[in-house]
Amino acid sequence: MFVKITTGKTYFMASDPVPQSLLIWAYNALGLMYMILLPLAGLVSFVLALMVVCRGKGAMSAASLILIVHTPLLIGMFGALQGAIAFYAVIANATTTPKPSEIAGGISTALVAPQVGMLLMIPGYATAAIGSFVRSLTDTNRGELPND
Repeated sequence: MFVKITTGKTYFMASDPVPQSLLIWAYNALGLMYMILLPLAGLVSFVLALMVVCRGKGAMSAASLILIVHTPLLIGMFGALQGAIAFYAVIANATTTPKPSEIAGGISTALVAPQVGMLLMIPGYATAAIGSFVRSLTDTNRGELPND
């Protein structure tokens, strides 16, 4: 929204959105805690899935992959709950109708955190799926009982 003054100058009103990059917006939506936790969980998930695929033996390796791979998504779900609590708190504590920009901060955390968690889950999931498939094709002990 622009306001033209009779002197010919154009001024921005205070309610205009401030342009910002997508990275800055994601940082503001997630906050420092989830900006650190989500990539860390994605990295740990990928490394552990790679270790289990390469060195894991027995039936419990599949169970451990199910536990390991979904860690970034679970942390993203915690972010979603925290964002939902934040924007409901804004609504509950407001004496008048809250501004949409106040509510949007909590909603953006509630929507962005699971999305980033799912995106960071992809490398670990792909490693687990492809590695398990390759191991099932190359396993030399299929169908044999272990020797005691």
